[in-house]
Amino acid sequence: MKYTYLLTLFISISINSQEVQKVEVLKNDNQINELFDELGTNELKLDLIDMIALPAFDITYERIKDSYSSFGASLFLNLSDNDSGNTNWTDKVSITPFYRFYFFNKRDYGGAGFFAEIFTKFSFGKHDVEYYNYNPDQINPGIDYWEVVEENFFDIAPGAGIGQKWLNKKGWTFEINLGVGRFILNKDETSTIGQEITSLRPQAALKGGFSIGKRL
Repeated sequence: MKYTYLLTLFISISINSQEVQKVEVLKNDNQINELFDELGTNELKLDLIDMIALPAFDITYERIKDSYSSFGASLFLNLSDNDSGNTNWTDKVSITPFYRFYFFNKRDYGGAGFFAEIFTKFSFGKHDVEYYNYNPDQINPGIDYWEVVEENFFDIAPGAGIGQKWLNKKGWTFEINLGVGRFILNKDETSTIGQEITSLRPQAALKGGFSIGKRL
């Protein structure tokens, strides 16, 4: 009888211990909100690819709205001395506001994990424009020529993207993302004097990189 009682007590303690462990592993919204209060809901991050490749300064501010969404903006400053003659186009400055939707699982902390986003990119820079003249002078009629001129541009590109963010309990983040948009102001035109104008910059706008950040 004594051994039966001890065995029953041992089994009961084991079952209760397993239930407590399950509760500790499970993350509900209250636990995630408590973690937000501890880590902060403001995040600053720096893109490493742009800094190394161009170089450029690409910093992003993100505000964690709740466990499942956030919003923010990226500021891109091109520090390279390369002109658009080598690349056909160069973004000198761009501002990209975005809104994200997170789809995290129970091993994530909320405001992290897989996400999808929508964005709008506002770009300022230089690009090459090709002018083709059908009959440029009256002395030698019928002689055509073309020339490439560097001009400033401003354009807007709405788009969407996906990515993944990892967050540790110290508030440090690592993020990879990729998105694509379409410039809505970039198109070929024909002037009033019969001159065909062709822009040499692409129709698509890319957004992406590898970023390291910190919750504040």
